[in-house]
Amino acid sequence: MKKVKIGFWLIIIAFLALVGYQNKAFFLQKHTFDLNIWVTTPYATPEIYNAVLFGACFVAGLIIAYLSSLFGHFKANKTIKQLTKTVNDQKARAEQLQTEIDALKNVSTQVTAPLPDEDQAEDTVSVSAAG
Repeated sequence: MKKVKIGFWLIIIAFLALVGYQNKAFFLQKHTFDLNIWVTTPYATPEIYNAVLFGACFVAGLIIAYLSSLFGHFKANKTIKQLTKTVNDQKARAEQLQTEIDALKNVSTQVTAPLPDEDQAEDTVSVSAAG
């Protein structure tokens, strides 16, 4: 699968290089950009190659995409930390409850003594009532 990916990317890069080479005249043309805000004198940029303009727009798009995913990444990290804290709290509570259950089981086995038979229970009741 890795070799297929590498081959795919090589084909895409070769296609872009072919498009760039066939349109070399367009990419080597120079243009200036003017900005006139009617308050100051108009501003004109120095002549810029179209290839540089395309490259700058591509890099700006990469930066915008990175920043937009970065905020989502921070939000996801915050959610993960919150959920991890909740899981740890619940595990601690479950361990605490388990120790309480174990303690109650030990107490109940120590307190529970063999009960006397019914005949012996009646004799003790009649003696205590007579006395």
